[in-house]
Amino acid sequence: MELVKWQFRNPYHDAQHDTLRTFTFGPHTVAMNQQPDQQIDLHQNTGFLIWDGAYILSKFLYTHAPLTNRSCLELGAGNALVSIVARLAGASRVMATDLAEYLDFIRSNVSQNKALPGSSVEIEVQELVWGSEGQDVGQFDVVVGSEILYLEGLHGALLETVRRAMHAESVAYFVYKDRALGEHTFQDTAVQHGFRVKELPRTFLDSEFQDDRYHLLRLQLSE
Repeated sequence: MELVKWQFRNPYHDAQHDTLRTFTFGPHTVAMNQQPDQQIDLHQNTGFLIWDGAYILSKFLYTHAPLTNRSCLELGAGNALVSIVARLAGASRVMATDLAEYLDFIRSNVSQNKALPGSSVEIEVQELVWGSEGQDVGQFDVVVGSEILYLEGLHGALLETVRRAMHAESVAYFVYKDRALGEHTFQDTAVQHGFRVKELPRTFLDSEFQDDRYHLLRLQLSE
């Protein structure tokens, strides 16, 4: 009997109400905590849920991005699914960053997945406020962020942080859903901040989302 292929979406169940969710990447299962009882809106507590974009970016990194022996920085990590999968995909150094109120939550999810392959690489957890010159995390080969472009007013500060975290050969990937909140302006703002921006073909998105309103951007520093 053929096994049923694991799918992210379940039309009969809204997983955002669950306190524990599991995700499959290749032969590996990642178990993630959520806090759906928090009061969540655009301006607070968004990191306590696992949004679709985090899974989309994680799947992209696991399937398409060369992470073996490369360092990876996640911005706006929230629940740290992307960081956990980056380590699973072979990254040699991983740092998950967000505001102070999410750090313990990040650590709980990292600890819960310490038995996965690659766990000899410790995921560093650090507070990072975008645009703050006093918080230097160093430079990374790969910088990533999922569902963090919905506040247009923060694009400039975010890009300042991205630029400081990249060297000449670095690449950054961002996944966002078009919610008509100004996300699309990020590309023009990135160009103004000295980046080359390319939207990757939809075939790089997980097959369940290729017909949805999600976008995957690749940023590199302009020469």
